[in-house]
Amino acid sequence: MNSQITIPLIMVLLAAFWFVVASVSRKTDPGIAGLARVGGVLAVLLGIAITVVVVLRIPISAAIVIPILVAVIVEFGFVIAYVSRIASGRISQRVFLICILAIIAGILTGIVLMFQPWTLAAFNPGFDLVLISLLAFMIWSHITPQNGATR
Repeated sequence: MNSQITIPLIMVLLAAFWFVVASVSRKTDPGIAGLARVGGVLAVLLGIAITVVVVLRIPISAAIVIPILVAVIVEFGFVIAYVSRIASGRISQRVFLICILAIIAGILTGIVLMFQPWTLAAFNPGFDLVLISLLAFMIWSHITPQNGATR
């Protein structure tokens, strides 16, 4: 798929996700609903900004990249806050540890794929694996497992 279409489409899907979360949780958890509404509006604005840059073929400069980067970081912070709020205290320590070890294994495997000397074809999958694993680690590290003994 063309990258000019992919990024705005991802922003539309992200905005739709946030608005569904806001609608579902508005009566049960007003804090999450408010967070989701702000995240949805931010995703819409981010999608509009990226679409304008792509359609008008605006040259990339710091004035364009920095606000978009800040918005993406804030959006990721909303994802971390949401996942932490819904998952903390609901995951056993054993599952939590297994997931941490799987994420660390993904990081190490990605590094090996990126820096192995035999083929250049493994670099891109290795980079993708490291990136996804690091993002997963950032999210997972904000979750608190249940109290109690590991079984």
